[in-house]
Amino acid sequence: MTKMTKAKKKLKTLKEFVSNNLNEGHNSMDPPAVLIMKRKSIRLFPDGQKVALYYVEKIDKYVTVPYTSLQVFSPEETEK
Repeated sequence: MTKMTKAKKKLKTLKEFVSNNLNEGHNSMDPPAVLIMKRKSIRLFPDGQKVALYYVEKIDKYVTVPYTSLQVFSPEETEK
């Protein structure tokens, strides 16, 4: 067997590497490393407070995120 063939056998695919490293040291009861939240609604309360309701399918939970307003910057403002 050549050195190149031996080296290739030692290399793991990216999928194997990631799945092994994500599973090491984690309990099966731990939440996933990445959660995708989908916004379901926004509610405006009388005092002006806004609350966004998100659903996370992977853990089957709803999450509320209170906020006042979002600041949106144009590209010109961010380059200054």
